Amino acid sequence: MAKAKEMTPLMKQYWSVKSIHPDKIVLFRMGDFFEMFHEDAQIAAPLLGIALTARNKKSGDQTPMCGVPHHSIAGQINKLLEAGKKVAICDQVEDPKTAKGLVKREITRILSPGMVYDPETLESTSPNYLCSLDENTLSFMDSTTGECFYFLVKDSTEISQFVDTLNPVEIILSEKQEKLFHIIKPEHWKGVVSFYEDLLDQEKDLPRSANRLLSYAVSMQGESVLSSLHPFEKRNSRMRMQVSSQVFRHLEIFKTYKGEKDSSLFAAINRTRTAGGARKLKNWLQFPLIDPSEIVQRQDQVEKWVGQYDDLKSLRKTLFQVGDLERRIGKISQPQCHPRDFKSLCDSMGAALELLKFYEELPKNNEAVEKLKKLRLELESAFVDEVPANFRDGGFIATGFNTKLDELIHIAKDSQSEVRKLESEEKEKTAIPSLKVRYNNVFGFYIEVRNTHKDKVPKERYQRKQTLTNAERYVTDELNELEKRVITAKSKRAELELEILEQLKKNVISSMRALVQLAQECNQLDVFTALAYLAVENDYSRPTLKEKGKISIEGSRHPVIEQVLSNQFVANDIRMDSNQCLLLTGPNMAGKSTLMRQVAITSLMAQIGSFVPARKAELPLVDKIFTRIGASDFLTEGLSTFMVEMTETAEMLNKATENSLVILDEVGRGTSTYDGMSLAQSILEYFINTLKSYTLFATHYHELTDLEDKYPEQLLNRHMAISEDSGEIRFRYQLKEGAAGKSYGIQVAKLAGLPGPVVKYAGKLLKEYEAHHHREVGGSAQLDLWQRMAEEQTEVQESQPNPELEKWLENIRGLEIQKLTPLDALNRLAQWQQELS
Repeated sequence: MAKAKEMTPLMKQYWSVKSIHPDKIVLFRMGDFFEMFHEDAQIAAPLLGIALTARNKKSGDQTPMCGVPHHSIAGQINKLLEAGKKVAICDQVEDPKTAKGLVKREITRILSPGMVYDPETLESTSPNYLCSLDENTLSFMDSTTGECFYFLVKDSTEISQFVDTLNPVEIILSEKQEKLFHIIKPEHWKGVVSFYEDLLDQEKDLPRSANRLLSYAVSMQGESVLSSLHPFEKRNSRMRMQVSSQVFRHLEIFKTYKGEKDSSLFAAINRTRTAGGARKLKNWLQFPLIDPSEIVQRQDQVEKWVGQYDDLKSLRKTLFQVGDLERRIGKISQPQCHPRDFKSLCDSMGAALELLKFYEELPKNNEAVEKLKKLRLELESAFVDEVPANFRDGGFIATGFNTKLDELIHIAKDSQSEVRKLESEEKEKTAIPSLKVRYNNVFGFYIEVRNTHKDKVPKERYQRKQTLTNAERYVTDELNELEKRVITAKSKRAELELEILEQLKKNVISSMRALVQLAQECNQLDVFTALAYLAVENDYSRPTLKEKGKISIEGSRHPVIEQVLSNQFVANDIRMDSNQCLLLTGPNMAGKSTLMRQVAITSLMAQIGSFVPARKAELPLVDKIFTRIGASDFLTEGLSTFMVEMTETAEMLNKATENSLVILDEVGRGTSTYDGMSLAQSILEYFINTLKSYTLFATHYHELTDLEDKYPEQLLNRHMAISEDSGEIRFRYQLKEGAAGKSYGIQVAKLAGLPGPVVKYAGKLLKEYEAHHHREVGGSAQLDLWQRMAEEQTEVQESQPNPELEKWLENIRGLEIQKLTPLDALNRLAQWQQELS
């Protein structure tokens, strides 16, 4: 930073602003650009993908700088916010044309990931939550839609689950809570943390966390932001099915294991036509219902539209025209609100009010609806068809809307004819045929005379204004008077139009409650009709739900996979009574995981009020869903795959009830054979004897199928069918009664592309192990297994000497694994695979 006495007045002005906002990137308005300087520029340039340059290079000033055009600032700001940065907008607050000296600039808006500049640049299907917490509450606010709510929470685990599920972009904490946050921070959360302490006058009925969010919003964007926020709503999560973010990941509800959203359940079933409807559907999936009366009410609405397919198609066309009504409402109260935002709101309102004829639950003639209809007509008549981008000079309010404005518009238009009249009169008086009356922003109105006619100029009336190479410019008293009238009319017009815009904003804000209600009703209608359209499109059926009953799904399908496979998906009948466990065996790739997932997904869809992918379904009301499907190493946290598996299983055993749905896939595979089998059996019997949950348990431990003799009423042996012909297998993806006859692991390995010698040798070893399965041995059985493998490997190699194989094995034995990089190891494996082929 240069010394103060060496800085230009402009940079002094910049540093007076930056010193107040050292933690933010300051966007400093200079003409048609917002500029960033020094460290701000160095941070922003790579994030925005723009060139980093220097200010006044010729004068030796090497101040780093970069800039973006003011008219395209919204997208650039959101890039900075997505990167977790805060932004302070320092705008020009006086007209540069009338400013004396340096143009006055002030911070007009402060932005953060949770307090965005333009909501329409955000992902439309996801909310943009701010979050805060206190001793026993967790509050959320979406400034783009006005949504505000809070939960009562009992511990850090519950806080972490809410944050992981709702994924706020920014969490607001007091300085005292910093250590607490490190305890509750979810592993998958990637938002930012901001610290803020000062609060507004406390509202007695609101928790401290909600007050902190309100205060933070006001500190960022001023009191006007409060006009677009809904009252905080207390939500009872205990009246919803308990589904953790881990279960959402296992079932791939919102994104796949690879992070892809397009292949998720949400993407597969989302048929909404509005952004608000999509956000509502996502919220329903996050918090499924457990109250049967609420579920039936939703099902009734879906069924109604299934039965009115012609109206459904017409309604969906209208819904599409509604757009993002929620966020368009929210934009009106923001400082950078543009007349075009009012036109967008007007269009959305028109389509939303048109929906009244389709939906009897929406009020049609009450006072609020009539007020909205009147407001829409007002907005519709207020603006010209093509609103100029730079609206502050006027020209965006239509004629006929305001009498006083019409007079000013007439003066401006009439002045053009006066100019033409004056020009004609001066040509006649001076006998100068080329005389012209013109206007520019620097000199205003002037008369231009070419030098060839300079001697004809009446010097008593014409006052020289400017000398050009081939002409002279003059003014007259009459022309000055005309200019004064025109400029005054233009200025007054611009001022009056801005006053009208401000009044329109107040009118919209005064109708905010009714607008919000209309938007919420449209969102809900969108979800009902989307689920109906989905049911018709994919042949879903209405499920029957009972407080405590059996799981009976005829023709059960996976809603995502069936759309990928089209007509090739194999449906299955799945039945189990309460307090029963379905033990599922069969090889990998046979469809065990898919079948268990689709049971959980069907249950979840049923409890949001949706129809389900089946011919017929009778389901119990589930209080919680637990899943243990696959595992990922958390090496950075020192957790192995097996530790993760056991941690997730422990949560099930500690929290599941007899009304819970539990999905367990291959428990106990991360340790030695007998350890794993012992754990799997103990866990399975605990579910059967103690928890009595609805349990689907997939395993490769075929020994567990013998438990059917011990629990003939509680344990159901089922397997995924395989057909075999001359050693070749084909997956049929059909659920059959009884246990799988064999594992087929070697055949699956062959299908996966293992080299022929490896598959052949594995088959020989398998026959040897099966022959010795019942042999009595002393000492450790697990140790004997590996000893036997070593002995048999030696016997096979000695009986069938193979020089090439021996050389290959010698290379493996001599390999110094510790010195290999991962890439070296992969290359070596590829080389061996090629040699074996």
